[in-house]
Amino acid sequence: MTEIFQLPAASVEVHLAIGQKAAGILGGWVDGNGLKAAQVRLVRHDTQIHQLPGAIIAGLKPEMATSQVKGRAPRGQVLASQAEVHSHTDGLIQALLDGQDVQREILQALGQTPQQGFGMEPLALILHATKKEFSVIDMCLKCNGATFLPCTLCNATGATPCVTCSGQGFTPCQICFGTGRTQDHHGAYLPCLRCQGIGKIQCHFCQGHKQLVCTICQGQGKTGCTECGLSGFLTHVYQIVYKAECLFELDRQQIPPEVLKIIDVLGIRQLASEGHAEIFWLPPEVREKHIFIPFIACLPVAAAEFSIEGKSYPALVAGLQGRIVQIDPLLDAIVKPGITALMKLSKGPLAAQALIDTACKYKLIRQVMNSLTRYSKKTAYQKLVREYPVILSDKYARAAVRYADMALHSIGSGPRYKGLLAGTVLGGLLAAGYYMTHFRAVVLAAMQQRNLGQDIIVPDMAVWLLGFAAAVFVIKFMAASAFRKLLPETITTGKAGLPAAGMQGVWAFLTTFVVWLAVAAFAAEKPEWLAFVFKL
Repeated sequence: MTEIFQLPAASVEVHLAIGQKAAGILGGWVDGNGLKAAQVRLVRHDTQIHQLPGAIIAGLKPEMATSQVKGRAPRGQVLASQAEVHSHTDGLIQALLDGQDVQREILQALGQTPQQGFGMEPLALILHATKKEFSVIDMCLKCNGATFLPCTLCNATGATPCVTCSGQGFTPCQICFGTGRTQDHHGAYLPCLRCQGIGKIQCHFCQGHKQLVCTICQGQGKTGCTECGLSGFLTHVYQIVYKAECLFELDRQQIPPEVLKIIDVLGIRQLASEGHAEIFWLPPEVREKHIFIPFIACLPVAAAEFSIEGKSYPALVAGLQGRIVQIDPLLDAIVKPGITALMKLSKGPLAAQALIDTACKYKLIRQVMNSLTRYSKKTAYQKLVREYPVILSDKYARAAVRYADMALHSIGSGPRYKGLLAGTVLGGLLAAGYYMTHFRAVVLAAMQQRNLGQDIIVPDMAVWLLGFAAAVFVIKFMAASAFRKLLPETITTGKAGLPAAGMQGVWAFLTTFVVWLAVAAFAAEKPEWLAFVFKL
């Protein structure tokens, strides 16, 4: 044990008991596989408790949201510029790391993660305790602080040309139409009395001033700046929240190479999640703008020796669960007679019951055969490897699955072909009952009443599919009967007690179709679509 950390005495006892726990696991593996659990004895064990140092390194990174407010409306601390905001934000990181609020929030968040963060993937945490607001008050760039802008309509003059007289101050006389003369009833031309012979009169709209008061600025020559709300200033608000970017690192430099190999087998994250190691937090530290949250994972490792039927088996046991990470594949020799029986059974039905009895004496083989009635060979192999790690070699695991699958096919092949024949006959009887009686005519008449007579092929095809489904069921039923007769009761035969139909199920698709088509061809009233089929 190191000086910085001492494992509690109560935990030491649990760590030293992993040898007995491994003996129980090993007994469960061999029990029913030619041996009994009581035959497994722990002869000796040398247990060492390794301290695995690690740490979560958390650095703070600011995230900034900006907004703009008209006028002087400061929020939070007022700074001179955006650059100063960034500088101040970065400068706060060290003070925040030293503060208890940030450390407490990080620890609380990590405490809610699986394994309390030990072995975790990189994680980002938003720290609500770090919310800050800064403001920068700038002069409005649009009006340069003047609060007003020159009127764009009158070019800051306050007046616009009169639209009625086009800025001339007068308009043509409407009596003489600008000629200056009018004609009396004798046909003589006289000076226009309205314009005094000039031909134009003063514009009544601008009263001869040629200009009108600007309608936008009301003669002021300037308008209020809408950008800053007539204040001359803008307030830029910066809302800051810091994100803790957390990364777990295991200090491999301080861990012996042989222990690192065990960790790679167990998995760093699984040390905590599967309870292989006892995890302890140490007080957090602040180093170089990062929070270090140290961990100590106490992993027991035992060099053990087990005795089975007087034979010694050295093993390496690791973790509080008593995981056996290294041992000779002792099940290979024990279950070999059962795998040999499966191999012989796969070659033919001769002495099938005796061979099945020999193979099924082993729990491992029964489990494989049970898996194969439900799943693929790949899935059955994966389940077997998970169930019997280390003590069964990959060669024997693959052989057990391969020969068990071949044996099941051999047992069920004959009954499946019988089921194919019986199912095809059943499909033909269903088709004959449909085509050779008045049943189809009744169906056709009912569909014609609903103007669906052209779709009569749909119920016709349904009769074939019904016959196909019935044939598949018969194939499965015949195979299940053979399995129940030969296999132990502990081996079930798939969903609803029925195994897969196998290749015979594929053949049933073709045979039931041919029989269905033949019955339709020999029917007294042949289907309307039959002529089209035979043309093809």
